[in-house]
Amino acid sequence: MLTNSREILLVAPFTILPGEKGFNRFTYIADKLSSKGHRVTLLTSNFKHSDKKFRDNAKIEMISKSLKYKIVMLEELGYQKNIGIDRIQSHRQFSKQLAFYLKNIKHNPDVIYCAYPMMDAAFIVGKYAKKFEIPFVMDIQDVWPEAVKNAIPLPEILVDALLYPLTIYANKIYSLADYVVGVSKSYVQRVKKVNLDARSYLPIFIGTDLGVFDRYKDNPVNKEPNEFWITYIGTISYSYDLETVIRAVSILKDKGFTNIVFKVFGSGPLQAKFENLANQLGAPVDFMGHFTYEEMIPYLVKSDIAANAISKGAQQSITNKIGDFLSAGLPILNSSLNKEFMDMVTSENIGLNYNPGDAVKLAALIEQLYTNKGLRAAYGENARRLAEEKFDRRHSYKEIYSLIERATV
Repeated sequence: MLTNSREILLVAPFTILPGEKGFNRFTYIADKLSSKGHRVTLLTSNFKHSDKKFRDNAKIEMISKSLKYKIVMLEELGYQKNIGIDRIQSHRQFSKQLAFYLKNIKHNPDVIYCAYPMMDAAFIVGKYAKKFEIPFVMDIQDVWPEAVKNAIPLPEILVDALLYPLTIYANKIYSLADYVVGVSKSYVQRVKKVNLDARSYLPIFIGTDLGVFDRYKDNPVNKEPNEFWITYIGTISYSYDLETVIRAVSILKDKGFTNIVFKVFGSGPLQAKFENLANQLGAPVDFMGHFTYEEMIPYLVKSDIAANAISKGAQQSITNKIGDFLSAGLPILNSSLNKEFMDMVTSENIGLNYNPGDAVKLAALIEQLYTNKGLRAAYGENARRLAEEKFDRRHSYKEIYSLIERATV
């Protein structure tokens, strides 16, 4: 087993860098590996995808001085819509820059840890790793092209036909991995279907650093004593069924539950649509916008229910928000049809499942939890226990570090 210091290249086009709002596991991994004495380079984009803005090079350079690892940003063209020609061209530009970077690298790394997606980037890195016999670890953050199906307004059979060439391409990329890591068992199994030759398959939830979470959980926030909060955190886009939650709280308001409020933390392309819907229905919805992770934590802890509002057909499995919901000790109302997470909700007794689009059923479930404080408490206790057992990055990520350190071809 290799135990000496290693040269490690992390490739993560969509990562969130220190000083930016949100969390991505690659900076966390880079920090921990460099603290263990490894020489780590984190390669990412100069374009921050979450808010569609270019990064301030001078600011990142200043922040980098305090880090133990190196940040390299490659140029991208940028885009404003998640689906469109501009995004394709932007990613192609990043991939060209990535290929150029690898071609001119002075010393090959000892191991490469690469995010998937973006697809072209993972393919380029995988081919490079194979050429120079470098151990290639692929971390599946999302399953493309399946993840974009919901954003294409066509019948499913046509969408599948349209995306078929990309599915073949994805299979080709997955086959390059020597080691497979993924944010859920579902994603790891997707790779294993077409790559039976990898040395290991390791599902590790994105999770939460409970040390950081608990440091901020008791910070004061303004909540009216009689308000009952149902809270969603994340992107406001096609894969997230906020409409059903908005309609459900509207139904409950009409029944006299005027203190139940839906709190939405985040932003995205469908925000205006959902704001208009809430206004039309007179629904009690607060669109809170973007908060830093530390600012968001006490709001989540003060909430009463977490809304894992996932649209029908969406491919999300166990997202980063799940770790935060569990850490806050919240019962979860879940509309994801991902079997892995539906089974977790029932087997771990952390909340209730419902079908996306069924606002009447969701309203009934909210009312059930609203009127039963003991049930909320039981679900919440189970949620926090699960966070401590399986979602605390301080412990769960040790398996990732070990895999990287012992990776060989």
